[in-house]
Amino acid sequence: MSKKPHDEFSKLYLKGMLSPFGKEVEISFELPTGEPQQVDVWFIPKSHQPIAELGLLGKMATTPALLEVFRNPISEDDLFACFEKLCRVRGELKRTARREKRKLRVSDKPHLWLVVPTASKETIEGCYTKPYPGWSEGFFFFGKTLRIGFVVVHQLLVIPETLFLRMLGRDTVQTQAFAELLQLPKQPLKTFALEKFTKLQLMIKKQRTISKDDREIMLNIDAIYEEWRNTTKKEGREEGREEADRASITGMLVAKFGPIDSELEAVIPQLLTLDPTERARSVMNLSREALLKLV
Repeated sequence: MSKKPHDEFSKLYLKGMLSPFGKEVEISFELPTGEPQQVDVWFIPKSHQPIAELGLLGKMATTPALLEVFRNPISEDDLFACFEKLCRVRGELKRTARREKRKLRVSDKPHLWLVVPTASKETIEGCYTKPYPGWSEGFFFFGKTLRIGFVVVHQLLVIPETLFLRMLGRDTVQTQAFAELLQLPKQPLKTFALEKFTKLQLMIKKQRTISKDDREIMLNIDAIYEEWRNTTKKEGREEGREEADRASITGMLVAKFGPIDSELEAVIPQLLTLDPTERARSVMNLSREALLKLV
């Protein structure tokens, strides 16, 4: 088990979210030459088109990328360490291209993404970063040639396109993102994100000491999840009841009129609004023409 549950979560979460769309996805990627250094997530896309299912995370994943995720505001030393990683990866890609007697295409040049919960005005201005058109608030870019971007998670707009990135935030930002995630329709990405987030909560609970912030988040998450589960159970019971009622009506119509055509099919929603006794009486006593007039 990782001594840093949040770091472990962010790496496994990003790997899982990006893997369906990546030619290569590695976490704790060891740089091949020189002093030992690891990249949190190294990603090479299958396609250079934005991945709509992932929102702005999918827009970030259109080029090879190093993703460095920070639980706390980034320090100057961390910044320079990340710059060094980008230079080393780019240098290795250029050497490989040279050996293969080809040029490194612009689309194959790596991008560095620094995902941080917050960033001070001093950090943003000190790096001379600025927003770009077409990106949410919270995205700040260095000069275009450098291919480096900040994702300041707590400054992202609360919109569906930023949901999967806001799951990497802290405190209320992450809690709100979790609540939004629960409301998504059933899909593989939702299932995976919930699984990893649940594992994060378990890892935190197993720690000998739990910080005050983590304890508060766990209480909030547990409350949100319990409310969602109760609502889902209730909706499931109602959907199951309607399905059974529909099957009952269909059976009665088939017994009286034979195979159901589109006209009789259109009567079923109206019959569902009646109580069971009135419903059965209508089907048994009314003629086809009288039933069709219910629509």
